[in-house]
Amino acid sequence: MTKPIKVTVHGQEYVLYRDEKGMVCAGDAYCPHRGCDLSLGTVEGSELICPFHGWRFDRAGRCTRVPANRSIGDVPKNAARATCEACEKAEWVWLYTAPKREGANALMEPDLFPELCSDNWTRTPFQATWHAHFVRVVESVLDVSHLPFVHPQTTGADVNKEVDGPAFAVTRDRILIHPKPFASVHPMEPAEAVETEDERTEIELRAPNLWIIRTPMGDGNAMCTFLTFTPRDAQTTEIFGAVARNFDRDSPLLDEFHLSHTRFVMEQDQAIIESIRPVAPPFDLHREAHVRSDGPTIRYRAMMRTWLEEESLR
Repeated sequence: MTKPIKVTVHGQEYVLYRDEKGMVCAGDAYCPHRGCDLSLGTVEGSELICPFHGWRFDRAGRCTRVPANRSIGDVPKNAARATCEACEKAEWVWLYTAPKREGANALMEPDLFPELCSDNWTRTPFQATWHAHFVRVVESVLDVSHLPFVHPQTTGADVNKEVDGPAFAVTRDRILIHPKPFASVHPMEPAEAVETEDERTEIELRAPNLWIIRTPMGDGNAMCTFLTFTPRDAQTTEIFGAVARNFDRDSPLLDEFHLSHTRFVMEQDQAIIESIRPVAPPFDLHREAHVRSDGPTIRYRAMMRTWLEEESLR
């Protein structure tokens, strides 16, 4: 990533690059001089150089030089570009797009699941793009009752469609779900469903956009699928994820099986979620009908409404 690259989050375009120490730098994608796309520029040391007039910006966004001026220090006061915090963790780059906090020294880092950071797990990454609203996409992976209808090949076509619960718990920034399997045999679960407290299928969401499903395979072995959701704009969501396991870690065949299964299931969900109207979910819960099995998705939507209200007051 020595060469700058451009990404879009919440409709805002950012440029990312590495400085000479390998640190990730991130900020506004366009030069404050004439609006040139800085992803077309170059990096020298810790500075990003605009390809149009050679203006140079340090990692804090300060313009350090205007080559056309005689004096090196003759830089317009409004020449700075906005920057944001970025870090690299679990082989992904994470952006904190809110305004930088006054007096804050420590970088904001995502609270990642241990499976993503442990050397005892093998991980195979993947990416997908859904043309759907961010909240709709997240809610789809918290919804249990759709499984027999959208995924009959994996849950079984002739199963009990009634939902027991699902059992779930909520804190301010987490939702934990323990769904009971619809089918006694599932390609991603042991032949006999495990119902002990320590070994049962578990879905966890860490707000607002980190999700994992853990499936015990017996004898301490487990498989999981991790997803993180990034709203490119109001109608597009980027999904970055990984399939992982803590056994048979050197098995390309298992990697391929788990990844192909995950993609198959996600593509079924994608077709449904992209069809939903209105595209953006109503935060007034009375505008949609709800039942008990919608519990986790209702709580997530209420949590999102609270966070957005709090953010608007900052």
